[in-house]
Amino acid sequence: MTCLYLPPVPASVGAARRWAASLLPDDVPDDVRDSVVLVLSELLTNAVTHATGAPPRSSGAGAAGGGEDIEVEVVVDPGGGHVALAVTDPSDRPLPAAPATVAAGADHGRGLLLLDALAQDHGWTPRAEGGKCVWALFRRSRVPGRDVRGGVRGPAVVRAGCAGG
Repeated sequence: MTCLYLPPVPASVGAARRWAASLLPDDVPDDVRDSVVLVLSELLTNAVTHATGAPPRSSGAGAAGGGEDIEVEVVVDPGGGHVALAVTDPSDRPLPAAPATVAAGADHGRGLLLLDALAQDHGWTPRAEGGKCVWALFRRSRVPGRDVRGGVRGPAVVRAGCAGG
């Protein structure tokens, strides 16, 4: 389990993408690597944009952790089966359902659609001490002819995480 604490600023999104990509082993297929990094980017962007409710702070990313920081966690299953990621933010607002459609010219609104399309399983859980953890699970190898959403469920991964969800 590896965690990164980031301030709720736009520059944190790029820092988290680079950090997560560096953690994924070479045997993770490129399509899975790309999906993990893209979904992480979307979840963190949502946390920075909608969830913190904090005034913007100076740009940059750190590792100290703090009350308004966003926590990013990446877990690579040592057995080689899955990659899980979790983004924990201080907001108690529930994660909305993915929209059925997004207007072609819309600047926003596709993040949850990407989460639905790319993760094998995903969800969110409120945290006892406040805030929420949004998680996504990716299978490291595709199983032909099988429903991609079957298998290990994410909450078990989140309970073992840094944030103690």
